[in-house]
Amino acid sequence: MLREAEPTDAEAIGQVTVAAWRAAYQPFMPKEFLKAMDATRNLSELRTRLVNQNSHFTLSVAEECGQVVAFSIIGKPRYEAPPKTIELWALNVLPEYWRRGIGTSLVERAIAFSSRSGFNSIELWCIKGNTRAQETYKKLGFIESGHERSSSRLTGSTLHELHYSKAL
Repeated sequence: MLREAEPTDAEAIGQVTVAAWRAAYQPFMPKEFLKAMDATRNLSELRTRLVNQNSHFTLSVAEECGQVVAFSIIGKPRYEAPPKTIELWALNVLPEYWRRGIGTSLVERAIAFSSRSGFNSIELWCIKGNTRAQETYKKLGFIESGHERSSSRLTGSTLHELHYSKAL
């Protein structure tokens, strides 16, 4: 079941983030960074944002048997972007639920919401070499733009990202 996240989902969202990142990003992020991740970090800020969702921040969750197993976030681009563009900030799925179509369903929901909300395009940044994610986005009609960026701000180690865009 897919639905808009609620403040009571904040802890589960934190747990999904940590589990998904530790499994998916081992080749790209320092082990110390992944090991130090804390599922309870920033929960009060997240709860506040979940109370006030709008087109600048919308978080959807996927549930299986009443448990949050995945989420996606779309919002105002966190970089210079054309008008009427929205960014897929995050897509995280518990590793034991990978390859079941849950991530695809969440992205399709984000695309539909963005289109209904009057956006012309949805964009995202994906870690270079994260082929599982890159394949999913391409399958859903995202096109690699050729733009790349690199930053060490998040982990202390340089991450290389590829830009993808989809016209709505």
